Amino acid sequence: MKKIVFIGVGLGTDKPAGIHRNTLELLKELDSTEIATNCVIAIPPSEEIKYKFKNIKIKKIGRSISNYSGKLHYISRIQMFLWKNITLFHYIKKEKAVSVDMLLVFPLKCSDIVMVYDCIPERLPQFYSSKEKKKKRKKLISHQKRALRGSRIVLTDSYHAKNDISDFYGVPQNKIKVLYCAWQHFNSIKEDEKILEKLNLAPHRYFFSLGSRFPHKNIKWVTCAAKQNPDYIFVVSGQKSSFKDTSFEGDIPSNMIFCGYLEDSEVKSLMKNCLAFIQPSIYEGFGLPPMEAMSVGANCIVSNRTALPEIYKKSVWYINPDEYDNINMSRIMSQDKESNEIVLDQYSWNNSARVFQDIVKHIV
Repeated sequence: MKKIVFIGVGLGTDKPAGIHRNTLELLKELDSTEIATNCVIAIPPSEEIKYKFKNIKIKKIGRSISNYSGKLHYISRIQMFLWKNITLFHYIKKEKAVSVDMLLVFPLKCSDIVMVYDCIPERLPQFYSSKEKKKKRKKLISHQKRALRGSRIVLTDSYHAKNDISDFYGVPQNKIKVLYCAWQHFNSIKEDEKILEKLNLAPHRYFFSLGSRFPHKNIKWVTCAAKQNPDYIFVVSGQKSSFKDTSFEGDIPSNMIFCGYLEDSEVKSLMKNCLAFIQPSIYEGFGLPPMEAMSVGANCIVSNRTALPEIYKKSVWYINPDEYDNINMSRIMSQDKESNEIVLDQYSWNNSARVFQDIVKHIV
């Protein structure tokens, strides 16, 4: 079997985004499959991956560039451009390997297998109104178009995202394979109960929402819910938005707490002790946080848009993310719903690893 090279740029970051977590958890499961000894994670020489694999190899390729003067950020961009488009290209060519890009690296020489998680820039252009954001959107769409058309297989994380990719980019449906996310990684995270004391929260007296503060996450709905339900506390965690104008979040009431980036242990504790977890997104390719919350017993309030109904079936309370008036949290939670286990039983990293293995075997 040919060597399978995963592009591992950023995989060892201390503050992983969803794409890093998804890729790492999949690789952990692949580490015990029959294709593991053929798998290599290629990273730049300046990066480290702390997780120790048994069979999958981590290989640093290329040499560090250390004698440049000037702005470090600019140097870093030059180094990355050269690494992914020259050093990485020659390594994959030399090994005659199948290349896999699950981290949106998008080298100029298109990867054999590429994963795209959603079509937010394509479907929500209204959130890219400034000149800078329009330029960023245009660049991302251009990179994705080239990567999708040049790849042999396209992976995505839901059938809704699959249809979006096919509709927007004209990719044939039979070229796109669905590789679901899962939640079992949450079992190994220890809870940090100190976060409740730190934020002055009483168990089951607050609602919790997690996610980067971008417009599609629709924090405005949480803001409106807080204003109309003053007896409850609404806690929002996640990295601060790069948008300078955050008016899309609405006027923040006094019973709403923004706590910024939190460690996984703190997030798990807040999920376990919340009255309900809220995911009011306008768009999600998959939407993993509610599933993580479900795994510790939390009830979830979820938007009825895009991939979320596909993933969460009848096991959550649904809301219309565009309705900002007459939000009654008690009324929402009085509706019938099915148990969390119905959803949790359908998704596992082990299943996703088997799906990926079958895909690779087919093209190799």
